[in-house]
Parts: sequence; C-alpha cells; structure tokens
Amino acid sequence: MATASDIFLEHADVVVAGSGAAGMRAAIAAHDAGANVVLLAKGPRRANHTRMSGGRYNVVSGLNPADGNDAFFRDTIDSGVGINNHELTRILVDEALARAYDLEEYGLAWDRTEADKYYMSMTGGGTYVRTLGSIDEGIGITEVMLHQMHKRGIRICDFHMLTDVIRDGGGCVAGGLVIDLSKGVWRFFSAPTVIIATGGTSQLYETSSGPTINTGDGIAIALRAGAELVDVEFMQFIPISFVYPQGARGYTLTEPAHYGPRHFDPNAEAAQLLNVKGERFVLKHDPLRKEGSTRDVLARAIMLEILEGRGTPEGGVYMVPDPAVFDAFLRERPIYVKRLLENYGEPQARLQAPIQVMPSALYTLGGVRIDRWCRTCVPGLLAAGEAAGGVHGANRLGGSSMPDIQVFGRRAGMAAADDAKAARAPGDAGLEQARARVAELTAPMQRADGVRPTEVKRRVQKLMWDHVGLVRTANRLEESLRAFTDLRENVMPRLKVTNKSRVLNREWMESLELANLLDLAQVMAATSIERKETRGAFYRTDFPETDPDWTANLWVRRESGRVLVEKHAVAGSATPATAEAARVAAAS
Repeated sequence: MATASDIFLEHADVVVAGSGAAGMRAAIAAHDAGANVVLLAKGPRRANHTRMSGGRYNVVSGLNPADGNDAFFRDTIDSGVGINNHELTRILVDEALARAYDLEEYGLAWDRTEADKYYMSMTGGGTYVRTLGSIDEGIGITEVMLHQMHKRGIRICDFHMLTDVIRDGGGCVAGGLVIDLSKGVWRFFSAPTVIIATGGTSQLYETSSGPTINTGDGIAIALRAGAELVDVEFMQFIPISFVYPQGARGYTLTEPAHYGPRHFDPNAEAAQLLNVKGERFVLKHDPLRKEGSTRDVLARAIMLEILEGRGTPEGGVYMVPDPAVFDAFLRERPIYVKRLLENYGEPQARLQAPIQVMPSALYTLGGVRIDRWCRTCVPGLLAAGEAAGGVHGANRLGGSSMPDIQVFGRRAGMAAADDAKAARAPGDAGLEQARARVAELTAPMQRADGVRPTEVKRRVQKLMWDHVGLVRTANRLEESLRAFTDLRENVMPRLKVTNKSRVLNREWMESLELANLLDLAQVMAATSIERKETRGAFYRTDFPETDPDWTANLWVRRESGRVLVEKHAVAGSATPATAEAARVAAAS
C-alpha cells in the first residue's frame, strides 16, 4: 500500500487533462477568467490529435449570401441523422466564426484569395463552400495556441497522465490523480474543477488514423467518476486512408472531394471510387451526392466492397483523382502530396494515377454527456472536444471538429473558472482514495508472471475491428461482449509489466491505457447491441434500415459496478423519441 510520501500534493483551481486544441482553449479561457490553471499532457505537449489533423474549419463567413447559420445547422443535423443535441449544435454554428477570429488573433494565417477575402473550400456532406484552411494545417493551430499558453505563463505538465478523478464525500470533484512519467512519481492535483479534453478512442481499432495516445482515457475516467456518456456506439471512420505500406496503413488521406473539382464547386463531381472490377459502387449507396456524400456513407460503401471480395489484393478500393486540381491541391494540402509521394509514388502524388484507399477509425462521435457549458452530472467535472458527446450525432461533417474544440473548449474553461470561484478549496480531500488507487494501478509492476499489455491490446483492437467496426450484427456484438468480459475477469488480473521503472515506462502506461480501452470497448458493444437500427456511422446488417423510433440517444452510466444503458429523447429536438427508458446491464 502506498504511503502519503508516495504522492505529491499540488493545488490548482482548474486542472485540464489533454494538450490538444480543446484542452489548450479551455486552459486559456480559464486563465483569462482569473483561475490558476494546470494543463496535463500525457506525452510531449505537441503530441496531440489536433497536430495530426488537416485543420479544416467549417464556418459561415458571410462571403456567400446564400449560406447562413441556419443552413450550417441543418447540414450538421442532417449529417448527424437527427440525434445531435440540438442546443449544442446551435452553439457550435453560432459561435464558430468568433472562435475562428480568435485563432487569427493568436497568429494563425487562414488562407486567403485576397487580403480581405478568405479562401474557402468544401467537404463531403456540406451544401455550401464554407471550410477555412491554413497551409500549416493542424500543426499551425497547435503552435499558435501553444504560443498563447506560454505567453500567459500557464503551467503545462508534460508526460503527466491523469488516471482518476477523485470525488469528496459530498460527490464533488476533489482533484485528479496523476502519474508523472517524467520522474516516475505520483501527484494528486487538489482542485475543485477538472476538464476532460483527452480526445477520443480511435486506438480501440487495429486500423486507425489517430495518434497512439487516443485511448479514451478521459472518457473512461469520467465514467468511473460517475459521469454519464452519450452516443458511444457511434465511431466515425474516415473513408480515405492509406492501404499500404504497413507503417502508413490507416493514415488519413482526407475526403475524395479534395481530389476532384467538387472541393471548390458544390455542383461539381468528387473523385470517383471504383472497386477491383472498375465499378463505381458508391452510386448504389448515394446516387444523388455520389462520392461527395458524407463520411459514414462512403466508409460503409468502401468496407462492404472489401468484405464482399471486390476490393484490391492489398485490401482497399481505387480512388480516381482529377489531375486538373493538382496545383490547387499542392497549394492547399502540401503535406498530403508529400505523404502520397513517400508511400505511393510520383504518379499518385501528382493525381495522375488511381490511389488505393480504405477506411480507418478516426473520430469518437459520442463521449461524456455535457450541457451547454460543458458541465457533466458530476459537480466540478467538465468535458470538451472529442471527449464530449452530443454535438455531431450519428456522423460528423468533415471540417466541424476544429470549430467544435474551439467553441466548447472556451466554454468549458469559462465555466470551470466560474465553478472554481464558487467552490470551497478541497485541500487534501480525496487523498486517501488516491493512495488506495495507486496500489491498484501499480499491481502489474509487481507480477513476475502473466500476460503483457501489448498482447491484450492487440486482441481488443482486432475484436473491435472485426465485431464492433463499420459492419455490425447481433451475433458478433454479443461474441465481442463475452470476449471483453473474459478479458476483464481472467486476463487483466494477470497483466504484467516487465520493466519495473516508473520513469517513461511505455509498457506501464500501456497497461493503464488498456484498462480504459477495455472499459470503453465493453460500453460500445453493449450500446451497439441495444440500438437496433442503422443510422449514420452505425450500421447493423440485421437492422439495415433507419428506424424513426430510434431517433433517440443512449445514455450510459455505472451503478454498483454495472453498466446501465438508457434510451432518451433527443435534447432540444421537436422530433419525439420512443418514451421508454430501456435499461440494459452489462458486466463491467
């Protein structure tokens, strides 16, 4: 059992977990509201999902009088197939432009055609050209926000992994338990508010376009702390990613619209997708929008071709780009041109030859359930960005993640600062709970025999890809849930870490991440069994149609060690949902 000397006690008003743009925007807003803020980065501060993104930003800029916030709102709700939290979606749409201006003030250079006119493009599923971009992509957003963090003197703790949110006797947040991997010591950050901005869960899948740190830590931590989750059965798969080489497999190549004139003109065609027989298979799934359709439609169409034997020998399909857009593509997306050149060759990089593509896990559509100010049902616990659910519904428009994390990151920071001012400083409340938890989390390091985390993680990822991926069915979902239960009950107690050092111990960190991944794998399988329909990114072959009675959200919470799933009407929607609250229990 750990003793008091094993845990260093620190104090803050607001603890932000996550060093991506959502976490940094929250930290900036909380600091500017007068709070003492600490930001925790699981790895180096620049290792985040924002940095890997294309940095595209949907916004109504006013350049097109036909477009407006109502049209943007409708596109977002339509893409989410009606189950978005309408209040959150409206906030996203209405505040996106102001937050784009914030980024510009921070130093980001949005692309322009003239000094006073933004260069706008289009993503799949949108009805108007309304996407901002920057030649520096997600790297540029990360760097200008880091500059603002440093300028304000906000404390950033690199290699600090949040393992638990601790509550006091009254159920309020008392702080966060953190392992400082840079020194191998435990820290308890006593704070009345904690913001979860740790990103999504793409590492649940064996083919993923997200960074290795995307293991759903914050979402699992929030669930254990008593928060509710929403829409966790929905995972977005980017339809266009590298098929080979193995080291690049799953890495995003962005949407096919970017390889055709539809990137600039909503009435033009996107790059065509062909199976190994040369058939334009997307026409079977969306004959109107074709390859300009939403990500969910394209990813499912591609995966079905592959599963039904019409894919390439390497496991993909062909995208036929338009070489006429190469100059614009090079100007706007030089990083993608470089990746194509390195992995596929010069003809593909110049858009002169077909490009093999496949879907990969990209974005967690569900997450922690929040209100308009990012508060959860746990006093003092907030969430923002990809870790929060409800904004995008059953599918996210390409280009809507960046405004999401800016809009709700700011809101979370402002709300946390307000809550911290009103709360009593927790002091060392929760420290005893933290000590007990340390003993549990270090147990794998004490074992001489057992199974290594990497082996178990691969099993979880394969189960998720094969059974809880793009194509789901009851038998496979139930099989996966049994397998996850077996892993939790019979394998996790035997988990061992061979390296006994706590300093920058990747294997130990992987064991901590694995527990979070397994929690979320079970929840995703359980909610997928409950939702008996197909909607957006969620596809069941045994329920292939969208059911109006399922225009509803599934909320998840833990009670007495079990996962409870409840069906609720869509927040803020005039569309009625089935009234009953279906409670489903699954082994935790």
